[in-house]
Amino acid sequence: MEHRVVFDFEVEFTNGGGIQGQDFRLDIDGDTISDYALADYIIQDLRLLMVGKVNILNKVYIQEKHKRQIIDTIPRENLIDLSHTIFDGLITYKGLPAPIICDYLSREDSNGKYEEGTTFQIGKIEMVSNTGTYIDCPFHRYEHGKDLSETALEAFANLEAITINVQGIMEIGVEYFKNKEIRNKAILVNTGWSKYWNTDSYFENHPFINKEAAEYIRDCQVKLVGIDSHNIDDTRGKSRPVHTILLGSEILIVEHLCNLDKLPESNYKFSAVPPKFKGVGTFPVRAFATV
Repeated sequence: MEHRVVFDFEVEFTNGGGIQGQDFRLDIDGDTISDYALADYIIQDLRLLMVGKVNILNKVYIQEKHKRQIIDTIPRENLIDLSHTIFDGLITYKGLPAPIICDYLSREDSNGKYEEGTTFQIGKIEMVSNTGTYIDCPFHRYEHGKDLSETALEAFANLEAITINVQGIMEIGVEYFKNKEIRNKAILVNTGWSKYWNTDSYFENHPFINKEAAEYIRDCQVKLVGIDSHNIDDTRGKSRPVHTILLGSEILIVEHLCNLDKLPESNYKFSAVPPKFKGVGTFPVRAFATV
């Protein structure tokens, strides 16, 4: 059974004026649609500019044969969160202190400082920069490497990305990166290890990229490498060749990602933007994919 929506609308323009429509009918995929999605469709369908407030009025649904393109076929971007939640007491890396997250100004203490019925909270956070899902810049490894403030915004955001699926593999070698379109892209290595996050198992015998693979990635001029594991390097010894090779070539690293199983193999963008701190080479990010 095919459905259509019948409605009136009022559109206000930010530069003044407006338009109205009565008894407007549109095909829909399914039997309902939100006012927000309906407003977006009207704006796009009528090619309106400078749109402000949109009111959808008198909306009803009818069963009727479709007359035109179904509105849900309009492509929309989908954002996929790839970051772990940081909470008070979280252990990201054994031996490093957990974050302390508390009130600097509680709502109770703010009561009376502002007009009646108005309260605010100001938080206080104490943590090391290697907490949660975080990004490594060259300064993390090299004294004279670029820190967070010196790394261009373009290095963090809207990077063309590709997913490398290696579940069940501990040592990830060069063979997993060959025959892939990786040049000038962000590589996100999906090991499946994030399922152990916040457990003791997360720290032991975790997947890692080996030195040969890191050299291959460097030579292919990849922009960023992310992984959903405890560390991009093998932590069973003291050597960290992958950090050395990648950060030495200004290829950024993101560790402790999650939800990589929700990503397509390619044709999406990756962002992981930290605050603009001077003198810091690592910091938590809200990493996400735009599909």
